[in-house]
Amino acid sequence: MNNENILRGVPKVHYGAFGGITPFPICLKSVSDYLGDPLDYTFAIVACGGAFRLTWDITDWNGGNVDIAHTYDDFETPFRNGITALGREFKMLWRSDNAWGRPGKGTKEDFKAFITEQIDKGKPVISLGPIGPAEAGILTGYRDGGDTLLGWSLFQWDEKTFNEDGYFTTDKWWDEGDFCGAMSLGDVSASRVDDAIIIKNAVAVMKGRQDGKYAKGIAAYDAWKKALLGADEKDFVMMPDWGQCIAMMCQGDATDCLIDGRKNAHLYFSNLASKNPEQPLYTEISEQFGHIAKLIHDDIYKLLGGHERGEAQTKALAQKEIRQKICAVIDEIKAADE
Repeated sequence: MNNENILRGVPKVHYGAFGGITPFPICLKSVSDYLGDPLDYTFAIVACGGAFRLTWDITDWNGGNVDIAHTYDDFETPFRNGITALGREFKMLWRSDNAWGRPGKGTKEDFKAFITEQIDKGKPVISLGPIGPAEAGILTGYRDGGDTLLGWSLFQWDEKTFNEDGYFTTDKWWDEGDFCGAMSLGDVSASRVDDAIIIKNAVAVMKGRQDGKYAKGIAAYDAWKKALLGADEKDFVMMPDWGQCIAMMCQGDATDCLIDGRKNAHLYFSNLASKNPEQPLYTEISEQFGHIAKLIHDDIYKLLGGHERGEAQTKALAQKEIRQKICAVIDEIKAADE
């Protein structure tokens, strides 16, 4: 009515929701749960491939390393895999000037039509933006025929206007921020993805390779080490607004990516092992992924004085001796991934 429609009760997304810290699988679980198709976070991050990823920009410290869009060599693949893994039809719209440089022809009117159509069907939309960076969030409603959007974002901690549900509201979604795409969870038309396909995709994600300026999979470990050992003092200058430095942000993102991903990969393969006792390889794989999570928690976090990022951790990372010790642990992690 009155050119508006708001879906009530869509589960809130935030860092730590459902025990996860990766935006897209968090959003995927929230929307799937809302649609009456309960989803486990472990399955969500494994099925999209995000549990097996590691990416490092070889040209500079890059806060975008951790973005799940870098999982494969095409930005759309993790989103497509995550949604089709649920047996659902997938449709994604990219704006013509999207931040990823991915081919897209979506105009503002195209997006308004796409978003309002899905919400009128009772389906929240997963978007890249519009609050904060081009990370996954959820659009839960619209006003003014789509000129104003409402939803959840993992980055809505700043001063925004919220409605009574807690949703953000913005009428600047097209002109401000990093909004670049939106995707829908279509109708269920098939069964959930087979484990064999998930494993095949995991191998592709973990394969060492160079994709433009990004080292991915196994190759990312050596690029990460090279950045740490070749770091300059200026790389450890605190950014007051962030409470950390650029090097600490990239270091922290890499370890958070790994501990979230490999922990859930461990749980996934542990479950496969229990269902397939005749296949001992599942147990071995599960143990390797679990070992990685333990190395990060018990060794890397300990070397930095904890997992929180701040002045103390930044000062620790600025010490070359500590970085050398971290690189030795990275070698152990790489060996486990291999």
